[in-house]
Amino acid sequence: MIISELVAQRGGILHKNHLVALGATDRDLTWAVRHGHVRRARRGWYTTFAKSDPRFVAVQVGGRLTGASALRIRGAWMWGEPPVTVSVPANASRLRRRKGVRVVWDSPEVGGRGDLMSVGLRDALRQAVLDLAFEEAVAVLDWALSERHLDVDEVPQLLEALPQDVRSIADWVDPKCGSFPESIARTRLRKLGHTVETQVAVDGNKAIDLVVDGVVGIEVDGREFHESRFEKDRRKDLAIVIEGRTPVRFSYRMLVEVWDRVALAVRTAVAAHRRGRGAVGNSGAVPRPARRAPRLWRLPAPRRRTAPELPTRGLARRPFPRIATIVG
Repeated sequence: MIISELVAQRGGILHKNHLVALGATDRDLTWAVRHGHVRRARRGWYTTFAKSDPRFVAVQVGGRLTGASALRIRGAWMWGEPPVTVSVPANASRLRRRKGVRVVWDSPEVGGRGDLMSVGLRDALRQAVLDLAFEEAVAVLDWALSERHLDVDEVPQLLEALPQDVRSIADWVDPKCGSFPESIARTRLRKLGHTVETQVAVDGNKAIDLVVDGVVGIEVDGREFHESRFEKDRRKDLAIVIEGRTPVRFSYRMLVEVWDRVALAVRTAVAAHRRGRGAVGNSGAVPRPARRAPRLWRLPAPRRRTAPELPTRGLARRPFPRIATIVG
């Protein structure tokens, strides 16, 4: 009997009682562990996962993955590998502590959902919204909507049990979002006061990733587009936009490394359209993220503008555009 195959067929982890019911003997289990075919994460629990795998860690501690850890295993959109968060029952005992692992004590209702390795998806989403930085919390909700794990009408219900300030994140998600960098860019631009539309139809069946203030079309390229020539071309595109032209295209790496320059390009392009055509687009009111300290993603209230953003007089007498002044 091949113990590793039995364990792998059932998701990568099984309790000894299940294996015995399938015909395994103590000798079979001892042999499989000794030869490295399976690993004993905890007394009675056998797994094919590596010791560094978050699922192994969760079982070793005595619980199941929750929050961002559970979502990452499912492919949720995030910057990188999050710290391991483990859900355990409220009456759990004999837990094994492990450095860098956070334990969350959950209600029996949470314990009744999910599988042997992870809490239910919605329970994981609720925990992730509490734990993650704001833009990443928006991204995991965008992912859940994009993958149809949730309907947009279900988001308020999902957040209902969370603190009042956290529920406002529902105003920031977008079911039409198609990727992680697109989600991050949209959230950052909205925080700057821009209105942003997602997947705007153009040229028949094609769509622009993001349209900012109705006048700037943004295409966001994913992580796979990292050739050096591609990066040079895209950075040149940013320089052209800063000189007063649109559209804007940028890559995942540029989102990480030169976001300030990307934001300047978008702002300059919007300003150029407003100068040339009058006020096109409107920044509008920005919905507020949570305001309950000490949550890490607390944001200040949007600045109230009492005067026009851009000068409306004397533009004809000024050289256009003033790139040196803008770029500094």
